[in-house]
Amino acid sequence: MLKWAVELGQFDLEYCPRTAIKGQALADFVLEFDEEVDDKAIVLAEPTPQESHQDEKKQELPHPWWTLHMDGAVNNNGSGAGIVLITPEGHRLMSAIHFKFYATNNDAEYEALINGLKLALEVGVMNLIVRSDSELVVNQVNGGFQTRGPRTELYMRCAKRLLGKFSSARLESVPREENSNVDALAKMGSQMDNVRLGQIPLGIQEIPSIPEVEVFQTQEIPQKNWMTPIHNYIQTGVVPEDKLQARRLRYQATKYVEYDGVLYKRGFNQPLLRCVDREEGNYILREVHEGICGNHSGGGSLALKVLRQEYYWSTMREDAFNFVRACDRCQRFANYSNIPTSTITSLTSPWPFAMWGIDLVGELPKAKGGVKYAVVAVDYFTKWAEAMPLATITAKKIRDFVFNSIVCRFGIPYKLISDNGKQFDSKELRKLCEDLKIKKDFAAVYHPQSNGQT
Repeated sequence: MLKWAVELGQFDLEYCPRTAIKGQALADFVLEFDEEVDDKAIVLAEPTPQESHQDEKKQELPHPWWTLHMDGAVNNNGSGAGIVLITPEGHRLMSAIHFKFYATNNDAEYEALINGLKLALEVGVMNLIVRSDSELVVNQVNGGFQTRGPRTELYMRCAKRLLGKFSSARLESVPREENSNVDALAKMGSQMDNVRLGQIPLGIQEIPSIPEVEVFQTQEIPQKNWMTPIHNYIQTGVVPEDKLQARRLRYQATKYVEYDGVLYKRGFNQPLLRCVDREEGNYILREVHEGICGNHSGGGSLALKVLRQEYYWSTMREDAFNFVRACDRCQRFANYSNIPTSTITSLTSPWPFAMWGIDLVGELPKAKGGVKYAVVAVDYFTKWAEAMPLATITAKKIRDFVFNSIVCRFGIPYKLISDNGKQFDSKELRKLCEDLKIKKDFAAVYHPQSNGQT
């Protein structure tokens, strides 16, 4: 045995034991050689009562649950939908659809839901879990939100009718991160990007899923929003009967222009901004705030980002702040300041050595040279202090102090503040301030603390 082990060691040999053969493979093998096998050698065992009872239990087991991920997308190239149907074993059926008709963001979401349900019914799914990142569609179908407009009502009824054909079906809302794959499919479907789709089928849908007659009726009854008066004035020149409202509408309409039935807002230093209604604006806020490139920015920054994406509606800034306040992640992980509250201190001086406060101190104990007074000046910005002893407090002494100790050392100040003393309201100091363009202010008599810096 050792000799053979040494001889065969140079080869890459591996021992694989024989595995069990499945019953179907064995039956196929026997059928291939049925002529050579004696009929008496093949004995088909009848199932025992215990085995037949187990087979009945297997037939009574509930159907497995399938999972459907769907999403819709609308951009400048068109609209589309992405569908991913996941089997209980984890296999994925992917599909992208391009819509050749005009569809809003909510229409695209409903079209994705309806096409996904139709695909699941064709496959024969009985139990289905539908997951979408559109909270509006999920809550409207589940009954949490009310529908606005007859078109959305028709889409909701069609979705509910398809959901009723399953044995069990439920619609769940998931974060956008868990729906990223189907979101990419929807965007590629809206652009008809066959190169990037590869082996994933791309379908073309010519008409909406809801009946054509009902769609025609909904188009004749447009939903009123903030753009309706401006549209009517630009197209027909109709103004309200109230003169004030008519004047306001004429002034407001000058900021808007209409191209191919779409309203745009124009400005002096910005491109044309496409006007949308509030419902579509909420979808845009969600895309910019927490989309693929979103960073959960604040309300003001979010509104500016929407403007840079060339969208506009009348309550955009207010809706942006309300959207950020309602964002769960922004409230959980925002930076909060733990500094205790304090009163705000206003900045009185804009730059160093621009504003000086001046006052007299005395009478003090007499010192060498007979000095018993002092004049003090303090800069409001840097708190730098200048002082000079005085034997007598005259207007000429004060004027020399201001010129020598302030102007010559720190430059010409913007303002000089003092009380109403005769030395500060003298002819000499006034002439100096007028010549050098220094603003001279006086503290209030009843509130000397206004010059409390000195």
